[in-house]
Amino acid sequence: MQQDSNSRPASGYPYPYDPPQQSNANGYQNQYYAPHHNPRAILIRRLFIASMVLLLILGLILVLYFGLVSPQLPYAYVNSLSLSNFNVSNNHLTGNWDLQVRFQNPNSKMSLYYNAVVCTLYYNRDSLSETRLQPFDQGKKDETPINATLSVSRTYVDARLADSIGKERAADGSVEFDLRMTSSVTFRYGVYRRRRYVTVYCYDVAVGVPANSSSGKMVGSAKRCKSF
Repeated sequence: MQQDSNSRPASGYPYPYDPPQQSNANGYQNQYYAPHHNPRAILIRRLFIASMVLLLILGLILVLYFGLVSPQLPYAYVNSLSLSNFNVSNNHLTGNWDLQVRFQNPNSKMSLYYNAVVCTLYYNRDSLSETRLQPFDQGKKDETPINATLSVSRTYVDARLADSIGKERAADGSVEFDLRMTSSVTFRYGVYRRRRYVTVYCYDVAVGVPANSSSGKMVGSAKRCKSF
């Protein structure tokens, strides 16, 4: 007997096959899993981002701050240098150098504090005498003159130095000396404090002292020194 092609299975009987089911690698049926968020990891990530943003803001503030403040090294000038009781004989040196140096603060926003300025007198890189100047404060754009005396009394010097001084006095009627001043300087602007060592060199300060005289004064006007 020919079976009707439009006939359906009777109610209650199963379909001849079940629809295929997909399975994962472990043999379980695929299911939708919502991503699992770790609250601690989220907190750490947010704190890290906040810290980076804060550092960037602080860095920008510091750049702007130092760009606006921009501390400048102090200027120094030798106003005068006089020499008395000067004598070089038998490889011994005697003399008194009376110095006035003027410090200038070029900063319009910063005051300065100089701690114990050490002043050294040289001739041709040979140290002759050293003294310490008193600490002092300096306001914005201020100028401060400081007096000091450097002395030697029958200090031994080698023959080369004694001969060089004698030849220079005979040829030029003057002797050139060098001065070096060092100090720990504190730059102050509001709550801002920055300390650094400042060295000032004053090269070739000529003092007129003819061969037949034991005294003399600085040749020319005030001399600008170099600050480092």
